[in-house]
Amino acid sequence: MGAFLDKPKTEKTNDHGEGPDYRYVVASMQGWRTDMEDAHQVKVAMTEEDPLKDWSFFAVFDGHAGCRMANHSAENLLSYLLNTEEFKQLIPELKQNNGKVTEKAIQLLKDGIKAGFLKLDENMSNEKGEYKEKSGTTATCAILTPEYAFFCNLGDSRGLMGRKTEEVFSTIDHKPYLTAERERIIRAGGTVMIQRVNGSLAVSRALGDYDYKNVPGLTPTEQLVSPEPDVYVVKRNPLEDEFLILACDGIYDVLQNEELCILLRSRLTVTDDLRAATNQVLDYCLTRGSRDNMTMVAVILPAAPKPDPEIAKAEAEWLEKVKEKAKEYVDRYLKEVREVETNTIISYLKGNTELDNSPVFGGLDLAKHVIDEVVESSKRELGIASDSEEHSMDDSNKQANVILTDLE
Repeated sequence: MGAFLDKPKTEKTNDHGEGPDYRYVVASMQGWRTDMEDAHQVKVAMTEEDPLKDWSFFAVFDGHAGCRMANHSAENLLSYLLNTEEFKQLIPELKQNNGKVTEKAIQLLKDGIKAGFLKLDENMSNEKGEYKEKSGTTATCAILTPEYAFFCNLGDSRGLMGRKTEEVFSTIDHKPYLTAERERIIRAGGTVMIQRVNGSLAVSRALGDYDYKNVPGLTPTEQLVSPEPDVYVVKRNPLEDEFLILACDGIYDVLQNEELCILLRSRLTVTDDLRAATNQVLDYCLTRGSRDNMTMVAVILPAAPKPDPEIAKAEAEWLEKVKEKAKEYVDRYLKEVREVETNTIISYLKGNTELDNSPVFGGLDLAKHVIDEVVESSKRELGIASDSEEHSMDDSNKQANVILTDLE
């Protein structure tokens, strides 16, 4: 289940770049967990040669019970896919049709993805004794071609496609309580208790987790936990498709699919800085109560919204009001107990009707970065150590509700 820190680690790790008709960004944050168990992979060109040099690969892996399986999968999954017999047959099929993705090519790709996942899982399971891997990982991947987006998922990380007017496309999580998953688990001699495999594992498909894959006489896909992904084929529409999102459940724990798309869309109307936009999404999820590691890959397509100077100006003016009100609370709070949590300030600011008119989706839950700046600035003014320098101050936290009640 994982252990938690006294305070979240909010530093972000980012990667960004561009491909033939898109820009991409990766944002990761450890959050409240004691360890970072997420991993990711981006390959703008799947291979150096035609026809796959115009195909891109993106993936997010959410590890559990350790990070080794997630890291190994991030480093090696694409190689496993490319080395399957199906992918070796796919290349001449594409060349024969001038790069066009035929029905045969689609089937080869779907079969190759599944074969690659199973082979990676099999090879890691062959470790012996004390070296046998104990961790597991979910996976959500996308292969982007000029014509299609191929999504695959394993576990409860999720892939989305946000569109201008059409419904959001989403992969489906593999949860033990789903009928087909539950039936497989029971056939393999397991149980589903508290919506978990044998009352313990929260996902019914994963790479690794070999303690759930040792029932004699059953194939890998018949075990309590299966390594077989689902593969989805989405025809691209350049006039409709705004972005792809791959993310782990640390984000979906607090955001529905449509909410996440609205949130990213709103950030893109304010800034062209993709790192800032996705970092703010992670902060928003943290403020909303996510307790897990968070990783998000966003692939911005041609139909995505562009920054609107008027909206950006309106948000900047609103954030200045937030700063002003936040400083009143922060300064008085720090003078009394010399410590304050950003989320506590946000909670009290939500009671201020003057700040109800946020021009974009998210409101005060998106203002964490601004309030963090206010807290650090006020600490410097008062000669109080910053978060990176100070020790735990449990006694001050006990007084929080009393003092902030007086401020209302």
